[in-house]
Amino acid sequence: MNVYFYALCLFLLTGFFPMAHAAEEDAMIVVLATDNKRLPTYVAHLKSEQSNFSQEYLNKLSKVLSFDLNHNGMMFLLKTNPERDKLANANAPDLSPSESSWKSLKAFYVVKGKVEKDKLSIRLFAMNAAQGRSIDDIALSGDISKDRRVIHHLADTMFKSLFGIDGIASTKILYTVKSKQGTDWISEVWESDYDGENQRQLTANSGYAVTPVYVPPKPKHAVGSFFFVSYKTGQPKIHFQLIGDASNSRRLNMLRGNQLMPTISKQRDKIAFISDTTGNPDLFIQAFDPEVGGVGKPYQAFATHLATQGTPTFSPDGSYIAFVSNKDGSPRIYVISVPAPGTSLNNIKAALITKRNKESTAPAWSPDGTKIAFCSNTQGTRQIWIYDFITKDERMITSGPGNKENPTWAPDSLHLAFNSTDANACELYLINLNQPEATKITSGPGEKRFPCWEPRP
Repeated sequence: MNVYFYALCLFLLTGFFPMAHAAEEDAMIVVLATDNKRLPTYVAHLKSEQSNFSQEYLNKLSKVLSFDLNHNGMMFLLKTNPERDKLANANAPDLSPSESSWKSLKAFYVVKGKVEKDKLSIRLFAMNAAQGRSIDDIALSGDISKDRRVIHHLADTMFKSLFGIDGIASTKILYTVKSKQGTDWISEVWESDYDGENQRQLTANSGYAVTPVYVPPKPKHAVGSFFFVSYKTGQPKIHFQLIGDASNSRRLNMLRGNQLMPTISKQRDKIAFISDTTGNPDLFIQAFDPEVGGVGKPYQAFATHLATQGTPTFSPDGSYIAFVSNKDGSPRIYVISVPAPGTSLNNIKAALITKRNKESTAPAWSPDGTKIAFCSNTQGTRQIWIYDFITKDERMITSGPGNKENPTWAPDSLHLAFNSTDANACELYLINLNQPEATKITSGPGEKRFPCWEPRP
């Protein structure tokens, strides 16, 4: 049985044990996902009980779990120290911290765990609940890249049980890395865990790749392919590639001219992109089948005289497209209904949604359909903004130096990743709407750009 599925079953179906000094009729507290207050949580360092691994290795795993819980949007972690660890572990592993410990820790949740031989067990306690929850006998390999993902799945399992929604710790992010090779600049597509770790290169000799985007998976399947734009032939063309097959990509279509900025509907049945095949950078749509690629002939979905269109994004139901156009003088974000093939361009009306700033680009529609993230020139620096379809409000969610661009939503419609350029470096950052402080998740050689968060089926 898959270890992740096994752990999930253990936690959701069997993982209750009594807490000390608590009435049996009390229940585990559940905080609704609509609550914006992040709850103080203490995560004790993993204890070794005749473990096959060093304490240093266990501390690495504790760090991964702490990062996941601290960035899930519903919790924030209290600082660890030996005294607090001692309080958290004052009772037997299966018993909760004492009442005095709760007060000293100032924690709503306490998480503690142990590793016995090569098996991890975790206990989670809520301050005012009668029962805790446990996950036992999770196999560890001693390979940090593999065990990181075990911890990510563990964190998501805990999150799902507490808040009733799926976590994002097990997801991945596509992006490009630009670097210099001799006198030439190259750019290839990479993938990492959501926290920037476990990086791997997905394309090779792409002739400079930009704007990668995952193809949404079909139900009950993992993501298996992606699009990207390649300059291998000189002009930018859209390519389709299976993950794990770096040597074999194929063109989406054989249109003349430049094709840029692909995006795909959640239904996996159509792609929108920008092309100048008619002499002007306009918005195009093409039917798509993941098994065969592009279907039929692309058609224009929006065009205006001497204006440039860019960065389209589909609504979750595939009925609308948001995109950038400078048709009224400066780049702003507009929305249209997806037109049927053959619709007269004169009958396609675009609604302006960004009005606060004159330079807004790179829209990304949230998976729940309620928001669009975009970047906008704000007092000389590009910041990430959110447009809310419910309130019709625009609000800035980042600040400070460095141009922040290319936002991408996590599947939970709470987290965003983006790239930021500062001091001649370009790295990826993570943020969520309940936690406005951005966290850098990549570092090292190369400029990281164009993040795309892995979608769920």
